[in-house]
Amino acid sequence: MTSATLPSDESGTLRCARHPNTETVLRCGRCETPICPRCMIGTPVGARCPTCAQVKRFSILLKPAELARAIGYGIGVGAIGTVILTFIPFLGLIGYAVLGFVVGEAVSVGANRKRVRELAPIAVACLFVGFEVGIVGLLGVRGVPFSIELVLTPIRALFGGSLLQGPLIGLLIGALLAWMRTR
Repeated sequence: MTSATLPSDESGTLRCARHPNTETVLRCGRCETPICPRCMIGTPVGARCPTCAQVKRFSILLKPAELARAIGYGIGVGAIGTVILTFIPFLGLIGYAVLGFVVGEAVSVGANRKRVRELAPIAVACLFVGFEVGIVGLLGVRGVPFSIELVLTPIRALFGGSLLQGPLIGLLIGALLAWMRTR
């Protein structure tokens, strides 16, 4: 831009292009338009005017195969982690918190590390479904016949049953970590 097209007064003081009553010494780093601090947008490459600073974000979509893989990885890791933590009961709270982080990481890997808003609740759901699948699978291996009691056992275990000494708080912390890992 030439100085003839820049808004200025008689004394040569620059005026903001969007706020003509505001004197300024700032210019957009891209188009050289005078800008005031009210309309300046800070970017990693310097101050920009609102027109130049419009960041066009591409929408990231998960393919159905990536979504299915992310869910499968999350539930699988949650189930395997639950079985492992059943045999190491002293890890309890910390173990289930770490399991939540690992499930979040597995969901992220399953989605090719794409940052999609929908992955956070999926990771939390995978943690709890993986817990359920792990306990039901563990009881099935022990020879317990399938019944509604088999499905309700993990729910009882969450709230302090004798099976896992109540991992609810650990799973809630793990759910928070899974959410944060995939957000």
